[in-house]
Amino acid sequence: MRCDHCANDVPDGVFCTRCGAHQGTTAEFGDAKTRRHRYAAHPAEHVVQPSVFTTIFPHLGHQKIHEFRLEFAVGLAGILVLYISGLITAAILVAAFLVPVLYLIYLYEAQVYRDEPATVLGFTIGGGAVVGLVVTVVERILYNPYQGVGNPLHNTGLSVGALLFVGLLVPVVQEALKPLPALFLPNRADFPETVDGLVFGIAAGLGFSLAETLIGFSAVLASLPPHVAPGNWIYDLATLAIFQPLLQGSATGIIVATIWRFRRGRLAGRELLGVAIAVVAHVAFSTGTVVMKELATNPLFVLLWQAVIVGSLLIYIRYLLHFSLLEEAANMGFAETVCPNCHMHIVASGFCPNCGMALSAVPGPVRRARRPRAETTAKSESK
Repeated sequence: MRCDHCANDVPDGVFCTRCGAHQGTTAEFGDAKTRRHRYAAHPAEHVVQPSVFTTIFPHLGHQKIHEFRLEFAVGLAGILVLYISGLITAAILVAAFLVPVLYLIYLYEAQVYRDEPATVLGFTIGGGAVVGLVVTVVERILYNPYQGVGNPLHNTGLSVGALLFVGLLVPVVQEALKPLPALFLPNRADFPETVDGLVFGIAAGLGFSLAETLIGFSAVLASLPPHVAPGNWIYDLATLAIFQPLLQGSATGIIVATIWRFRRGRLAGRELLGVAIAVVAHVAFSTGTVVMKELATNPLFVLLWQAVIVGSLLIYIRYLLHFSLLEEAANMGFAETVCPNCHMHIVASGFCPNCGMALSAVPGPVRRARRPRAETTAKSESK
């Protein structure tokens, strides 16, 4: 059939396998070419859906996403049990490691590092942790907001200078330094797609978040007795387990993905806006959290503020990745493969003609199993 949008001859299907457009009417689907109703990495979802796992784990299929959601839920349940039991030190450690460890498992599951896991993991998660270690130590030397072993995120008598340091200067410096490990990947030319840059940026941000938490809470972890009254620790544990790593990972992912877009010669206003959004969101997250805690605001409102900031970053990531996949995956060449989303055997180029999934956002083993159509045809004719 001839695509209604790119005018290429493509296999018959619901979606064009070259440009990814939905072969439907504008009245029924809105803009069928940009197909915002079908997120390119996970077509069952709308682009404007702040889903954590289908956003920061773009290479996972439908079934694997459910497995990671279950593992995350089990981790949160474990933190809750430790909190109720008064084992706050253990709860902090589990909260700090939960999302970074899940992401490490994801990188192994999806094999986005091709055949060089040590190099990629060392320069992303490991490099992010090293940057986080250095930056956080310097921050604590200049200003330490943690006093005593009570609520470590609450500080009384915060001055304007301290607020500007914690809420403005620190986030800007962090966002300038966190992308460095991904940018110094020695083989980064082997990972040209924007989705690769996004994943490596998120990994570096999560490594940074892990080191930041461990160094920032080192005095608290060393001072707390093995068993203490739970108190209000649950709110800070929620920040450490969910919102802080998602903020650090998402903001760095946006910046590194933008740099990847620049390397492809596709940098536009949308990407430049993304860098500003990442920095402003981090500043708003830090400043808002510090100010609300200083004003003794209900902790639920603090978590709500953090959730709004993180949700906004996730939605922007989805827009950036969606349009990047539509632009970059159109000329992959026809090949036989099995779609990891709908599990159909297909002949496709950049997108599954059945469900519309971008085939540049599939796990590494699936991509390597693609059989060029010309090769397949030649084998069939020889038989």
